[in-house]
Amino acid sequence: MTPARIETDRLVLTAIGEADFADLCRLTAHPDVGGKLKHGVLTGAETRAQLDGYRATWERAGYGVFAIRRRQDDAFVGIIGLWDHDEGVGVALRYAVMLDHRGHRYTKEAAKSVLQFAAKKDIHPVMAVTRENNLVSQRILVDLGFALREIRDTGHARLAVYEQATGRPA
Repeated sequence: MTPARIETDRLVLTAIGEADFADLCRLTAHPDVGGKLKHGVLTGAETRAQLDGYRATWERAGYGVFAIRRRQDDAFVGIIGLWDHDEGVGVALRYAVMLDHRGHRYTKEAAKSVLQFAAKKDIHPVMAVTRENNLVSQRILVDLGFALREIRDTGHARLAVYEQATGRPA
């Protein structure tokens, strides 16, 4: 199976692969980027396991996490995609953007394309989970047509669980 490639006006999204490992390591090791994801800051070995999991999801499910790169110069922007959330919420949107690429609306641009990809694959509902105090991520999700479903206290963090609203395209 050949994973999808998605192009937007400014971005190219490709199924994350071995060529993205060094960039993924930079992302997962950064406390203000990877540190905001569920698993927090990761070592190289932990990032390797994460990449292997992302690739396995592509093979098993036909969807997964994309590397985001700028079309103009192939610069690594971050990651975005669909994964089976381990808090039992179902297929969830996951994204993280490097600090130097924030504020350019890349997340929203990439997310719209990933949600269109999910719709074509008949994946619904798409969920999203963020920390309750991550107001920037929550604003992005609401702008994309997600609605807050619940707040979960996991013991180590309070999570806001969002669901893609039906009838409202991203």
